[in-house]
Amino acid sequence: MSQKVVPSQATEAEQSSSERRNLRSKYRDLLSDASTRKNEYLAGNTDLLIEDLERANALYKNVSTTTEGVLDSYFLRMSADIGAQRAHQMRVDSAAFDSLDYIEKVRETLYGGSAGNTADEQQMLGVAPNWEAIGDMATRFGRQAPRFSCIYGPLMTEAKARKARARRQGDNDGRKNRSATQQEATGNIETMGESDVKRQENQTTKLVLKIHKIIAQVGPINLFELVVNPSSFSQSVENIFYVSFLIRDGKAFIDDESGQPMIEACEPPQQEDYLSGLTKKQIIFSLDHATWRELVDVYNIRSSVIPQRQCTYDENGLSQISLQVPR
Repeated sequence: MSQKVVPSQATEAEQSSSERRNLRSKYRDLLSDASTRKNEYLAGNTDLLIEDLERANALYKNVSTTTEGVLDSYFLRMSADIGAQRAHQMRVDSAAFDSLDYIEKVRETLYGGSAGNTADEQQMLGVAPNWEAIGDMATRFGRQAPRFSCIYGPLMTEAKARKARARRQGDNDGRKNRSATQQEATGNIETMGESDVKRQENQTTKLVLKIHKIIAQVGPINLFELVVNPSSFSQSVENIFYVSFLIRDGKAFIDDESGQPMIEACEPPQQEDYLSGLTKKQIIFSLDHATWRELVDVYNIRSSVIPQRQCTYDENGLSQISLQVPR
């Protein structure tokens, strides 16, 4: 509370148990009244809140133990919450300051009061604004004239013309040299032309169709035994890539009810199948070199179901993606 320090506050030894019970009873009555009157407090009944605060201050003079102190703290917290809610309810009236009316008053001070003409007429006649009158009014509220930051905008604006920077001959030469160097570096990079892209797409399509034919011939087969090539990690990854097209198009499906991923060829589902509740599911399959080697050992894979493809090498001796259709 606001008045907590009282010199004549009673000590615990001077109070009897009956007095402390009576004090606790009065605190409970105060808390009950405050809880009941909370809506009245928030509605703006300040006198009632001050009255309850005075009751709490009077009771606190006799507090000597922590039990009664806790009750007092409950009321203190309740009154603080009410004060916070009252502050939250306060709203600044947005219509209290009318900017248009303020501007009109300033214009009347600058141009009005001469020969009975209005501010508009004075301004149209070309009368100079009376800034001294504004200054006289400002001096009533401060010793220094207000800065321009208090005004809504600048009094006069002037567009600044950008000056064209003269380029030096050295800058142009350096830029030309850099452009020539970039073009030379770009020319050294091998790019894939449109014909190369089409050829690669055709080879990929042929590989996918060939693998689909292999799956249809061998019947249900373990996915790992199909795609893992024990002699080539890179071709194992490629095989997974090609099989993913068959799964996406619904030309093959994977069944794991037996605990092993068994892949089998199938006819692509029709629209009626999807309307009947059929759903397609795809997963992300990752394969690193250690996992590839472990699959080869666990499933005892000695040969690849998908035939080995010959790898091609570029002029630098780097292997290229194998696009040869398996036979």
